[in-house]
Amino acid sequence: MPLHHTFCRSRSLFLPAVPARNVWAAIDHDAELPCNITAPSAQDAVKLVLWFKDSTGIPLYSLDSRSGVPITAAQHSTIANDLGQRLFFSVGATPSEARLQIRNIKPSDGGVYRCRVDYFDSPTRNYRVNLTLAVPPEEPRIFDTQGKEISTVAGPFREGHELFLSCQVSGGRPPPRVTWWRDGVEISNTSHPSAVEGTSAMVNQLFIHTVTRDYFGSKLQCRAAGSKLVPAVSKEVAIQVHLKPLRVKIVTPNELLTAGRPVPMRCEAWGSYPAAKIVWLLDGEPLRSADITTHTDSNDGNLTSSILNLRVTAGNDGAELACRASNAWFSGGGIEDKRTISVAYEPVVSVHLANEDPSRVITRSEGENVTLKCRADARPPVTSFSWYKNNMRMSGENGETLYLTQLERESAGSYACAASNTEGETRSSSLTLKIQFAPRCKPGTEQTSVGSLNMHSLHVKCEVEADPPDGVRFSWTYNNTRNVSPVLNSRISSHGLVSTMTHLPQSDSELVTLACWAINNVGRQTVPCLIHILPAKIPDTPRNCELHNDTVPEVVCQAGSDGGLMQSFLLEVVGGSAPLAYNLDFTRGPPTEIDNEISTMNDQATLAPLFRIQEQIPQFKLHSLEPGRDYQLLVYAVNAKGKSDPPFVIDKVRVGSALVPPYVDETIISEDPTPAETSHQDKQKQQSQMVMFAAVAAAVGVIITSIIVAGFVAICRLKRPKPPEPQEVRKRMRPARTDVPSMYAEDDVFDDEYQRQLDVRCSRASSTIRSSRYVSEGFVQYSQPSLNDPDLILPRGGDIEFTTLSAA
Repeated sequence: MPLHHTFCRSRSLFLPAVPARNVWAAIDHDAELPCNITAPSAQDAVKLVLWFKDSTGIPLYSLDSRSGVPITAAQHSTIANDLGQRLFFSVGATPSEARLQIRNIKPSDGGVYRCRVDYFDSPTRNYRVNLTLAVPPEEPRIFDTQGKEISTVAGPFREGHELFLSCQVSGGRPPPRVTWWRDGVEISNTSHPSAVEGTSAMVNQLFIHTVTRDYFGSKLQCRAAGSKLVPAVSKEVAIQVHLKPLRVKIVTPNELLTAGRPVPMRCEAWGSYPAAKIVWLLDGEPLRSADITTHTDSNDGNLTSSILNLRVTAGNDGAELACRASNAWFSGGGIEDKRTISVAYEPVVSVHLANEDPSRVITRSEGENVTLKCRADARPPVTSFSWYKNNMRMSGENGETLYLTQLERESAGSYACAASNTEGETRSSSLTLKIQFAPRCKPGTEQTSVGSLNMHSLHVKCEVEADPPDGVRFSWTYNNTRNVSPVLNSRISSHGLVSTMTHLPQSDSELVTLACWAINNVGRQTVPCLIHILPAKIPDTPRNCELHNDTVPEVVCQAGSDGGLMQSFLLEVVGGSAPLAYNLDFTRGPPTEIDNEISTMNDQATLAPLFRIQEQIPQFKLHSLEPGRDYQLLVYAVNAKGKSDPPFVIDKVRVGSALVPPYVDETIISEDPTPAETSHQDKQKQQSQMVMFAAVAAAVGVIITSIIVAGFVAICRLKRPKPPEPQEVRKRMRPARTDVPSMYAEDDVFDDEYQRQLDVRCSRASSTIRSSRYVSEGFVQYSQPSLNDPDLILPRGGDIEFTTLSAA
């Protein structure tokens, strides 16, 4: 008979009144549904086992032994769905232990399962199993008395007051049991359904009438447990309890205090949370502006300490010092500890002038005297005194009075005195002593050298230091090989501590020393500042010139001596001829002495430079060199005296490729371009020649006109009387009185005649920068300008001695 006909016929034999056995299971776990397949008699055997779910008529699982094979060898069949793949019927060791195993329970697996067992001879038996899924409850929710949900910390609760918390748990099958636990001990197990309509939650309300100190730092846990198949769920919250301070004490020993010296006073309060508020009182008045540090011990949260840096005065002797601890969460004045303090004080010191002048800044001039006194008030009395200058103790000064005689510039500074007794040493505030001094040369400018050009006026600067700096007046003297003369005020321009004098050299060989004097309210400068006027020279030729092959060719040289004048640097580009049989990118044959001499003389004599570049430093960028041509580079140094000779020569310079972008630098001061021949230039060659002819004709006309004008000017000058020689003018301008020093009055005439002035750079005497030369002091003399001193006539004859200035 087919299996489905058997199902239909057997279905009529099913009795719905068969009691169901309840089996609990948890989701994602395994379950076993029992089915006893024991035959009613020993001669009978199982023919067919079928499993159904709920009211479905199609079996989920079958075990077919109708062919007569033993039940252990019967064929297993299951429905082709997810549930069927997780089913297996185990016969077990005995027929009574047979069961249907369901792996990995899903929420949809719950329901009533029916096991039908057919025998060969005995009637069919049916068993019902109710598979109930155990569902864990939701996470407990904890609320305070205001109905506010608590997440991590409950409270704060005050010591001695009540505590109330409510734990509510929703969901779960079977309904959970809600309990309260503290430190692993159950403290409340009474739970009941929620009284709120529409909710199916279980609630446990915890009420503690009096919160004791041992609740501080503890945790409470609400736990909900249903079936043993699923773990219990819980939520834990920390309990915050505020505590009263139990005890307060000033723990610093009650020793003798020193006035004015901070003493740390420590007070400790125990038992308070949050940290106790500690207030210090002196004679009942809070110390509001005192330096107080409060600290809570991390190991013992109930310990709070406060450190007061107490600074008392002599008037606080016998005062009452109190430390009060309180907690703002509790009413009442708190608790306090008191003590009486005793004060001794070290000297109270001040320094002042002996005449009781209260000024803190004293101004004196060099050479004067000052007396300072140290005043001290101390108990016990002062045993010793000491004096300080600029915070450094002065040796040998241990009296109450300090005498400063014959003041010098170095005497300036801040002065203080100190007094000692058994309580310690106290230093007074400082009194500042300022020393005014006569002018003196600014360090490094005592002697300088300046190059000069004949009949070209130059400006010479003198700079001094002085105190007071206001009202400084300058005067200059002119010292040459003949005499010493004062310089007219019209030649002097002074501002502050700087004076500038205009000097007009009379000849290229004249050696002059200018002496600069300054005076202020303190006195006159004792040693003048000297400026030696030396004949300027043509600058030295630049040296060590190198050609760098970068993006743009560049020539870099080292500057030589400037000859005493401001110098600039000139590069001339000569050549541009077609290359020889060799091919080089940038070539500079090492110029021998013969090569330099021949090429320089030949190029300068026969070839005009293509263009020139002038720079303030010996560095030149070459933007206009054409590729494939040979060039010669000549480098000069130039000042107002002339151009260095010979130049530094760089031969055989050639650009291997075109420069991009090709342009002429703005520093090129003249140019004679030699462009490459192109087809476009050939077409315009005739037109260019016509323009050149016209330019030459115009130039010839200008030259002829200039010659004619120069002739007329020469004739006019021949008819004018010859001007007197400078020596004659000097004699005429010399005063008739022999006791008045001479002065070059003709300088004004020279200024009117020569409008062009040359900026001259002064070079300081320094062995590390440049060796300067000056006239020996044994030869050139200087003096302060005076209308009573005669002219100083310098010795004639013999060579003038030069010496190198030391780096002073």
